[in-house]
Amino acid sequence: MTQEFKPKTNVLSLDLELNQPSNKIIQIGYAIGNITTREILQHDFIYVNPEEEINPFITELTGITDYHVKHAPSLETAYELMKNDIAPYECFINPVTWGGGDSQLLREQLGMQDTNFIFGRRWIDVKTLAQHELVKKAGHFNVKGGLGKTMPKFGLKFEGRKHDAMHDAVNTLRLYFKLL
Repeated sequence: MTQEFKPKTNVLSLDLELNQPSNKIIQIGYAIGNITTREILQHDFIYVNPEEEINPFITELTGITDYHVKHAPSLETAYELMKNDIAPYECFINPVTWGGGDSQLLREQLGMQDTNFIFGRRWIDVKTLAQHELVKKAGHFNVKGGLGKTMPKFGLKFEGRKHDAMHDAVNTLRLYFKLL
C-alpha cells in the first residue's frame, strides 16, 4: 500500500540578530504560519548569550543590551528550545527569511552537519521575491531597502520594532503571504 503524499502547509520564518563585529547570534526570532489560511499560528524569540559584551551600536539598533543576554541560554540551548517549540507544527523544512543566510549562519554557529539540523540547506528568500515582483511591475523600480521600506510597496505596514528578530520574522512572513 502506498502512502499518500501530503504537502506541508505550515512554514517557519526565521530571523537572527547579531552582535558586531563578531557576528555572534544574540537573538533568534521565528514565526509560524499556514500558507493556505495565511494565518500566523505562533511567534516567539529567544535571547542568546554570546559570552561577550553587546556592541553599543547593536544595542541602539536592536534594543538588545548586556542585561538581556547575560542570563540567556547558550546558542545550543536556544536552538533546542526553538526546535521543541516549533516541532508540533510540522513546518516545511526550508525557512522563510529576509535575504539569505540566517539558517546557514545558525547551522554554522551551532557546528552542525546538515543531517542533524532541523532546516534544509536552502531557504525561501522573501527579499529576492519582493525585488523580483517590484522589477516586474515597474521595470526599473528602486528595489533597494530593508523590510520596513519594502512592505509599504505591497500595501503592508511594518508591525513592531525593526531589528527585533521576532517582529522581523513575523513581518517577513506577512510579506511572503502577500507575495503568494
